Amino acid sequence: MAWSLSRNARLFALAGGAALSLGNARLGLSQTNGGPAGPRFVVVLDAAHGGEDGGGQVGASGGGTGEAEKTLTLALSVRLRSLLTARGFTVITTREGNVNLTADARAQTANHATASAVGGSACISLHASEAGTGVHIFVSSLAPGGTGRFLPWKTAQSAFIPRSLRLAGTVNSALEHTTVAGGGAIGAAGADSGPIPATLGRAALPGVDSMTCPAVAVEMAPIRGADRRVVTEVTDPEYQTQFVEALASALLAWKTDLETDGPRAGGSQP
Repeated sequence: MAWSLSRNARLFALAGGAALSLGNARLGLSQTNGGPAGPRFVVVLDAAHGGEDGGGQVGASGGGTGEAEKTLTLALSVRLRSLLTARGFTVITTREGNVNLTADARAQTANHATASAVGGSACISLHASEAGTGVHIFVSSLAPGGTGRFLPWKTAQSAFIPRSLRLAGTVNSALEHTTVAGGGAIGAAGADSGPIPATLGRAALPGVDSMTCPAVAVEMAPIRGADRRVVTEVTDPEYQTQFVEALASALLAWKTDLETDGPRAGGSQP
């Protein structure tokens, strides 16, 4: 890699529970051997859970055993990474296999990756659930703030809340252009097709709360009819395809907007 991080920047960036100096992380990046500048745009994909933390069991509403959430989120991350890479994105993943990761480790990976993005970034935390219907899009519940040079580790995301809300809206818009069985839910017995239902919310998000990039948590849940019975499971291949393609489309739209509006619209620096 053509970039090196100064000692001070590393100390701040790795300090879970300490102050994160985003300015130093930027200023501490230096080219070596005349290498190229950092990537213009970076996407970080965080597959929730892993290792001993299996998360919930999903896809079991029909009476089967379903599968662990950690398995589904990793599969979604791999598929989304392939779609984004094919579109020319620089993609960093927090995990590539069944490994244990702390919330701080996920945030550290994201912050290191996005610090060198000179054109913008986005961080997506992937989850799955048996509760609710459709896709849930969450932004950290932290209040906007933290625009100074030093960002407290546990609340670093506060400096990015306006941009994270904008990213959530972009994801929501992309989901409106999908078509999946049950999306136009009229009851389990005769479910119509339509867009994947989506809801937006705010929540405390360990890991995301420490990320210094526009970030959202996206949770895939079954699609339910008007009678609340499951019409389409999260394990349905077509549903998963529509989901990851919508996220890829959203990130492409996000990147295009940044290139039009400039890095301040959604980059990594407050």
